[in-house]
Amino acid sequence: MATNPAGKGTKTIGINMQQKMADELERRAKSMQLSTGAYCKIILKQWLESKQKLQLQEK
Repeated sequence: MATNPAGKGTKTIGINMQQKMADELERRAKSMQLSTGAYCKIILKQWLESKQKLQLQEK
């Protein structure tokens, strides 16, 4: 994480993920005419506001 010089109180977070997942996020964002970052921000915000916890398990 790094401090974002574009705005106070913000941070930029970079993540690595499988190519297939990244491609799907880009496809969905493009279909809504959003940047991938904006789309990810929306879905993460909705998840956080839902207050649901992720159930992380090994498959």
